Amino acid sequence: MPNQKAQKFKNFVGHILEPFALGVLALLFIIPTITVMNLSPITKKLKDLNVLGVNSQSSVSVTLVGGKHDVFTEENLNKNDNTYDYSTKLNKRAADSYSKPILEIKNNTEQVQTVSFYGQTLNQTQSNIRIIVDDKTYKIQDDRGQTYPQEVTVLPSSKVIVFLAIENLTGIQFSEEFDLQVKVVENL
Repeated sequence: MPNQKAQKFKNFVGHILEPFALGVLALLFIIPTITVMNLSPITKKLKDLNVLGVNSQSSVSVTLVGGKHDVFTEENLNKNDNTYDYSTKLNKRAADSYSKPILEIKNNTEQVQTVSFYGQTLNQTQSNIRIIVDDKTYKIQDDRGQTYPQEVTVLPSSKVIVFLAIENLTGIQFSEEFDLQVKVVENL
């Protein structure tokens, strides 16, 4: 009789503990799997994050207009943080004035943004270099090689086209590089 009670007790405990044992066994496989999945890189979600120092879609963007021109060639635009570096090769040219659209600036914010420009050539060629924005002229470098930093305001939810203009009183017989730094001024 004591043997029969012990057998009944073993069967009763076996029926109760068996589901818990299967649950514990399943957790032994599920927990490491979840851990490995959490350690995997989540590069797809990284694009949606707003990280400090990274501009979001609601900011100011500067893009290269492009196009062909006899004087302005080999245009490049590189972005470094909130600064854009535009460079172009100014080919040899006759005494005249030349201009070309170079940049498109879009203000995707709901406030007025200020964009600063600073540019120069390495050689002094007695060229007057200007940028033109909304029919307003801003001197970047005069015929003596003196440079002038300039600032342009861009209205909310609007875009402006920046033209590069160069004027020579004498013919230039060699090519030169022109670099223009474009920076979005932080609003405080």
